[in-house]
Order: sequence, then structure tokens, then C-alpha cells
Amino acid sequence: MFDEILACVDGSSLAEKILPLARGITAPGGGRLTLLRVVRDTAELAAEEGYLRDCARQYSAELRFLVSSDPAQTIGAELARDPRAIAALTTHGRTAWAEAILGSVTLRVIRESKRPVIVFRPREDECNVPEKITTVAVALDGGDFSEKMVRHAVKAAQFLSAHLLLLQALPVLPQRPASENDPKPGLVESSYLHRKAADIKAAYGIDAQWEVLHGEPADALRRYLNDMPETMLAMTTHGRGPIERTVLGQCRRSLCAPRPRSIAALLAALITKDEG
Repeated sequence: MFDEILACVDGSSLAEKILPLARGITAPGGGRLTLLRVVRDTAELAAEEGYLRDCARQYSAELRFLVSSDPAQTIGAELARDPRAIAALTTHGRTAWAEAILGSVTLRVIRESKRPVIVFRPREDECNVPEKITTVAVALDGGDFSEKMVRHAVKAAQFLSAHLLLLQALPVLPQRPASENDPKPGLVESSYLHRKAADIKAAYGIDAQWEVLHGEPADALRRYLNDMPETMLAMTTHGRGPIERTVLGQCRRSLCAPRPRSIAALLAALITKDEG
């Protein structure tokens, strides 16, 4: 799954915060870490080459410089040359990288890579960024498209020897008088995830835990994962219903909220493009 990670850096210390995590993901399985720096011209290359070579040695990584005025297109072309590589990007940086999670560079790489992409949102005041992943959490909404992430999440969990966790956020419905013939709410709510966990066990031989959350999806996910910094959240960038709103809309507000131990600061997100 993570045979090679292309860690896309931009010359800023903020973008480099992804490197301990990228090394921690590749190292256990003998994967290769490559620092990819897209520069505007040879002058920028000369200014940063020495520093980035030292940085690459620190993380036992290869270093690759490319000259281009279009970082997203260049990264996409590199991924096309190596079908086993996965891009890893921070959501903040400088110049062309200074876009948030839904910015043009990140979204274009996700669209053009035709494979999962790791997205990490560091904070400038964060010292102890995660160096490993112990849980891969999959956000599902009951629709077929959100389930396309399952096979990627399973591979990630297997590669990282991590726990697999299925999450579904359901809206809070107004209470109504209960009838003695009504099924127990917990059984109804968990039936979908219980079935998916059984399907995963049968297909991949891996056990999956599950949890039903309540509330607006982005807020519910953030609250649940708030104190789980070694968690990789796996979700599709398009889908139906609440997951689509989570990624394309309200995650800008909820997942990027500046809270000390929220997934905004410590999350590595595995995201795939719409293949439909």
C-alpha cells in the first residue's frame, strides 16, 4: 500500500512537519520515502538544494527536484510514472501550497492521481506530530461510493499493522413515543456497520471494529477522533448525503478548527477521487 510515498514539500518548515509521519508509515514495511520539491526555476533550486539534501538524509529519504510553474500537474505526472507511489501533502505552506484542504493544489492532485492521497494538516505551534498510525478509521454514509474507500483502508491497516475502525455519523432525529413493537434503536443503527464488518472479515480476513456517531458528520467525526492523534481517517472526496457535505463543505470549518488535540492538528487523511 505504502511502497513509496512522495512527500511534497515547499521549502517551508510547516510543510516538512509531514516527514516524521511519512517516514513512520513507510519504514515498518520497508517502503521508500521520497521528498519531492517542485521549484519555479533553477535559482530556487540552488537556494534550497543543500538544506533539503540534509533533510532527506535525516529521514533516510531520496530527494527529487522538478522545475515547473504548476505543482499539481507536475506531481500528477510523477505519480503517473510510478503507479505504486502515493502522494503526501500538507494542507498549509507557502506560495502555491498555501491552500487549505480544499485548495486547488490538493484537490487537483487528488483528482489527477487516480489513487488515494495522504493529506496532513499540521499546526505551526505543534511540536509532537504523530510518527505512526495505529488506527485507520473509515467514514461511511451507507452509500456505494463511500464504500469504495474500504479496500484502500483495509490495505492501509494491513500494511501498518493498524486497527480498522468503521464510523458512520447519523443525524439526531426528534424523539417520538416508543412502541413495544419497535426494534431497539442501537440494533437498527449498528446493523449497517455490523454487516460491513462481517463483509470485510469474509473478503480480507481482517477484523473491523465499528462505532455509530450522532450529529452533523464533520462535528461528530472530529469529536470522536479528538484524542486519537495516531489515526488516519479514510474517506472519499465525493459521495452522497452527509459524507459529501463533510469533505466538500463543512470540513473546512469543522476539521480545520484550531483545537489542541483535534484531528485538525494531528490527522493524516487518506482520500480518493470520484471514479464514477
